[in-house]
Amino acid sequence: MREKFLFFCSCTAIEIMTAIGVTGYLYYLGEYILSLISLVVFGKLIIFHFIMEYFDRKNRYNVERIKI
Repeated sequence: MREKFLFFCSCTAIEIMTAIGVTGYLYYLGEYILSLISLVVFGKLIIFHFIMEYFDRKNRYNVERIKI
């Protein structure tokens, strides 16, 4: 349960909330192309962070297994 709450303090969660806000605001203003561009840019950044977090957890699991 603690990890789920700590997720909201992480960089990835802040980026997701910022991406939703910026993209939604640009869409609201009628800047459809800019909202699409921001969605693509933020999407790549968020996917990168999820991949890095996955490999970090995988590496941490292997290190803990070796120590035992």
